Amino acid sequence: MIFPLCKRKEQVKTNKFGVFFFGLISFFLFFMPKKLFSVPLNYAIGGYLGIAPSLGCDLQSMRQYYFYNSQSGIDGLNRTQEGYETKNGDRLLGLVGGISGKILIFENYQFRIAFNYASGILGGEGTTLYGSTPDLLEFRYSFRTIDIPFVFGIVIPFWKDIKVSFNCGTAFAYGWYTNSFTENGVTTYKGKFSGKAFPLTILLEAEYFITDKLAVTSSLSYYRGSSKLFTDEYDEDGDVDYARLNFSGYRYSIGVMYYFLSI
Repeated sequence: MIFPLCKRKEQVKTNKFGVFFFGLISFFLFFMPKKLFSVPLNYAIGGYLGIAPSLGCDLQSMRQYYFYNSQSGIDGLNRTQEGYETKNGDRLLGLVGGISGKILIFENYQFRIAFNYASGILGGEGTTLYGSTPDLLEFRYSFRTIDIPFVFGIVIPFWKDIKVSFNCGTAFAYGWYTNSFTENGVTTYKGKFSGKAFPLTILLEAEYFITDKLAVTSSLSYYRGSSKLFTDEYDEDGDVDYARLNFSGYRYSIGVMYYFLSI
């Protein structure tokens, strides 16, 4: 990752077509008639909770890269040496919650839209070494995001009570990322970044129907994409940092789904 020492904040331009596209699909999802041109349709709505290992990916920034010699974000910061008390920092484990709605065509194809919120709950802090002396460095991270994925998928039924779907699309994702580095317990540098991106989204979902309308769901989703480079929004420490918001990673979740028409 290369961090140019730019002097202005780099903004991501608003994707007006993407916003319009999400709004149009949302409208059709909830207001389309039960049959469109004699095509049988079904509707479903549900909710879920899950976890996101490595939320924010490697949490890389310019300060880590140049000042603390870490070319792989939080992973590259972890160093130990005899005579120093250090603590390894792990990537953030995130808690994810969301609601989703979908429309099925012929019960074999589906459009799915969702609203998700994810926030780091474990990891993202530790004590390490930097410099040739070496010196102690305490670090701390946070990352949270909202995203609206829209995907199209193929539904494969197994018997009457099990369905598996393979879906692919994109998402509108907005995130907030902060970091903090304290050198020898004296000087602290903080960074704060926020921005959006449109990551690739792949979703594998399995459903087990406990009634003809209610299903228990389990899903694995994968996001791939990051924002443009942003300038540190925290000015009080007199330091300037640069970072991208990385939305790449896996998410595992379980939930329930209610169908308006019997399967």
